[in-house]
This record gives sequence, structure tokens and C-alpha cells, in this order.
Amino acid sequence: MPHVIFAAEMRPLTGVEDAHISATTYRAALRELEEKFPQLSSQIFMRFSVAIDDIMIQSPMLETFESQSELVFFPKLPAG
Repeated sequence: MPHVIFAAEMRPLTGVEDAHISATTYRAALRELEEKFPQLSSQIFMRFSVAIDDIMIQSPMLETFESQSELVFFPKLPAG
């Protein structure tokens, strides 16, 4: 099952540091996480970037990943 690691700023909303999901697309992962953690919403996810298997993804909505993948959410980096 894919492993999700939440940014420290997300943890008050989830109550956990990480979770496992069954989804293998980013879009399905967001739906599953919103179901597991109702405090998370698409507006919350938009404030964070994601790395999938150690690769930072700029536009993740169409991304797919494997059942052993790791998704790491982190605060968006300021543009400069």
C-alpha cells in the first residue's frame, strides 16, 4: 500500500504523521485521504507540494504510482 507522510502543518488536521492508502493515482489518493481525514480538503492540499518516490512533482493531478510508493507532502516553496 502506498505510504503517505504528512507535512508537520497537516498533522493537527490528521492526528497522525503518516498513513497508508490503497489508491495508485494522485487524484484517487486525495479522495481517499479526504475520506479518512475529513478535516483535509482540496483547499488544504493546494497549499502543499508533493514528492512521489523522492521526486518533487509540479502538477501531480495526473500522476500514477506503485503500491510500494511513498508520497510526502511539504509546504510549497516560495517562488523567487
